[in-house]
Amino acid sequence: MKKKKFIIISISIILAFAIFRLVNPDISKEVIALNCKSTYQKSIFGKEYEGFNYHNAKMDLAKCLCAKYSSSKNKKYKLEIKKILLEFEYEKIEETNFDDICKNSETYFGYWYYE
Repeated sequence: MKKKKFIIISISIILAFAIFRLVNPDISKEVIALNCKSTYQKSIFGKEYEGFNYHNAKMDLAKCLCAKYSSSKNKKYKLEIKKILLEFEYEKIEETNFDDICKNSETYFGYWYYE
């Protein structure tokens, strides 16, 4: 009786895992900094291109921060933009003119795509 119960539970777990793996639901994640927010999709069983979704969400966040910085010149926005630039290893951050970056935010904060 115990062996039969063990087999049924084992098969149920394997079947549930297989179904869950095939369905592979997406989860919405948010990236928030100050009063800017961006969302991206992430699946439970990661796909090889999911880094693109995160990167693109961060680029949207940086563009929002740039718009806020351009209008207010508040240093807290500059600090958050700098964090994003450092996260994606942009070089020569210290000598960067943030007014120039925000003026050309589409160039600095471009998307990564996948096909």
